[in-house]
Amino acid sequence: MNRYFFNFRQGEEVSRDALGMYLSGLDEAREEAMLTCRDLIMMAEQMGESADCELQVADASGEPVLVIPCSQTKH
Repeated sequence: MNRYFFNFRQGEEVSRDALGMYLSGLDEAREEAMLTCRDLIMMAEQMGESADCELQVADASGEPVLVIPCSQTKH
């Protein structure tokens, strides 16, 4: 099991994940990040706001290994 951190970035502000999650690998971390982005977009839509942000997946050393954009298009 590997430890991954899911840091939230909006604009220049980054909120760092202090706990992280133990997952089997990068594929599982990507799935978790995609689900989280989907939830963020749905919550933003319900509130009439924009979900223009990203999740930065970092490994146990704190190095980013994946960036998932969380944004929706306005209709």
